[in-house]
Amino acid sequence: MIVHSIKRLGLTTLLLCLSSWTLNAEPQRLVSIDWSHTETLLGLGVTPVGATQKTAYNAWVKEPSIPIESVDIGLRTQPNLERLAELNPDHIFVSPAYQYHQARLEKIAPVTAISIYAEGKANWQALQDFTHTMASAIGKEDAAQQLIAASENSFQQLKASLPVKPQADLLMIQFMDARHVRVFGHNSMYQIALNQLGIKNAWSGDTNAWGFALVGIDSLLDIKGQFVVVDPLPAGAKEHLEQDQLWQYLIKKSGHPVLRIEPVWSFGAIPSTVRFATLITHAIQEQEVN
Repeated sequence: MIVHSIKRLGLTTLLLCLSSWTLNAEPQRLVSIDWSHTETLLGLGVTPVGATQKTAYNAWVKEPSIPIESVDIGLRTQPNLERLAELNPDHIFVSPAYQYHQARLEKIAPVTAISIYAEGKANWQALQDFTHTMASAIGKEDAAQQLIAASENSFQQLKASLPVKPQADLLMIQFMDARHVRVFGHNSMYQIALNQLGIKNAWSGDTNAWGFALVGIDSLLDIKGQFVVVDPLPAGAKEHLEQDQLWQYLIKKSGHPVLRIEPVWSFGAIPSTVRFATLITHAIQEQEVN
């Protein structure tokens, strides 16, 4: 969905290559409200003058990290408009989820509202289209093509590095509390990463526009697959789950160890997709060694 108003292997290596580009366009003062926009700008070799929740971004998205010179403009849901105006941006990117800001933002600079997930059609092509749309708005079309090509090359290398023996279907979850999880499937960034690696998703149930379903762990009883738990766990959940008979039974029934993955921005763009694919690949490789 696009609304224009007024006129080890993988991501780290990829971004080091991108940082060496010489871009022809004049420097632009860009602000990104949503993290998917922030990581895409950085992936295109552009540092936004302002971005939201830098500390939280660097904990969840991590790569590419927001440079220190980029100013923190507050919450994604409530950016600091005075601080934003002081940055004198040339352009502001915002998710349609935060379009209630748009009228006020338009008084500061031109605004582009664009999302990957809003239409419920998230796939690798949608990620490419999102990247091309952002790049076109700031004159970085060549950078977009190189980002996409380098990402596809990373996926190919990651896929080739997986163990030869058949990989179990993966059941990707994130605990909301000790009894409820988000389980990721169709329309999720995690699904896109699995598709690129040639790994099947064990969850075939319904998902929302963001690619997950909120379910009790008892809903996972009849699903055959290896659990992938995306950190962080809620406070106290680790200790509870170690003693929870149902959760321990689910692990035993699966026939596989649980793969633990460090925090990843599950609603991200190409950089987050490459990072998740890298973490999944490394977790599977380490499982084989151990």
